[in-house]
Amino acid sequence: MKIILVAAELKKKRPDAAAESALEELWRLAETAGLTPVQKIQVRLQAWNPATLIGSGKVEELKEIIKETGAGAVIFDEDLTPGQGRNLEKALGVSVADRPRLIIDIFAMRARTREGKLQARLAGFNYALSRLGGKGGSMDQQRGMIGGRGSGEKKLEYDKRELRVKISELEREIDAIRRERSTQRGKRDAVPMPQVSIVGYTNAGKSTLLNRLTGGKHAIYADDKLFATLDPSTKRVRLPSGGWALFTDTVGFIQKLPHDLIAAFRATLEEILYSDLIMHVHDLSSPEAQRQHDAVKATLEELGVHDIPVIHVFNKADAVKDPAVSAWAPGRLRPLFVSALTGTGVDGLMAACERALSHRWKEYKLTVPPGAKGVMKEIYDSSLVLEAAYGPDGVTLRFKATPENYARVKKKIFI
Repeated sequence: MKIILVAAELKKKRPDAAAESALEELWRLAETAGLTPVQKIQVRLQAWNPATLIGSGKVEELKEIIKETGAGAVIFDEDLTPGQGRNLEKALGVSVADRPRLIIDIFAMRARTREGKLQARLAGFNYALSRLGGKGGSMDQQRGMIGGRGSGEKKLEYDKRELRVKISELEREIDAIRRERSTQRGKRDAVPMPQVSIVGYTNAGKSTLLNRLTGGKHAIYADDKLFATLDPSTKRVRLPSGGWALFTDTVGFIQKLPHDLIAAFRATLEEILYSDLIMHVHDLSSPEAQRQHDAVKATLEELGVHDIPVIHVFNKADAVKDPAVSAWAPGRLRPLFVSALTGTGVDGLMAACERALSHRWKEYKLTVPPGAKGVMKEIYDSSLVLEAAYGPDGVTLRFKATPENYARVKKKIFI
């Protein structure tokens, strides 16, 4: 379907590249959704029009463009109220949507796991519930019959009730999955490993980077598209000096990420709160790297992520001539320049991860008495053995492990 994209801003606000950037991103979002953008329009207004957002004169101009291009829909970069959406559709004679609706539709299209699909549906229902509207006798669902006291349940009230029932059912299913994930986390914690969450703006290269870190053994779908992957993946990655850490690829963030989506995907995104380290992946080749950084930071703050160490990784270094000077990468972030595609800088990145995880991966010394083969195997499986000295009292091991692992094996020896 051919569509027209519209971004509006107030004249009193100084024009900057942000509006154009948002419109370019909206274009890519539309393409991701399988639509065909044919024209993008920036509108500057004296004030917002409560009925149509952009005012009657601009609406008439938009009608002419629709006729010229044969577009079948218009998508606004701004949130539209239910009334504005209805008024615009009536005036323009085509479908009208806003940025949140488009992003929610993309999530619904691209979700692959059962949980992802449920979360996308929940976001869609919450969006629909917030925008239900109607008035007058046309919205009557039925007439009250007892005593002839007038209208019974309105269609609007009926629709809202139906949506609330569906939302409650979805929330129950998602809660069940959350409990299941909590159980899985408990099993994972039984053999604790440092946990790293890979976060970043959509299309920054997070999945490609995780594929590189695992040596391609566990191929994760990666593509040059917005929201190419929505469902988180956790993979075990070998640290440079030995031992393992769990790396989780999370859903990509974006400017103006709808609150309905943040709420729906909160169960998934809250995995970040259990991290020992956050790897924030930036797209070094993007001219909007700073705005994207700010969008990710704002979303993490909304999730309540605090006091977790962050490594700032600037990916796609192969796409810029001089990464240190030609793109936004302030020194205060201590940027690490890598190319997930070619592998450049990945060794340095892993060394930095290991240093950052050192507060979780400590060195211990323990003597395992003769006959405790199960304990020996457990230490070798979950820790990094640096030295093994055999003596009459058993095997004295010097190894690196998480405090939880050390406490568990020590308890088994001295039980």
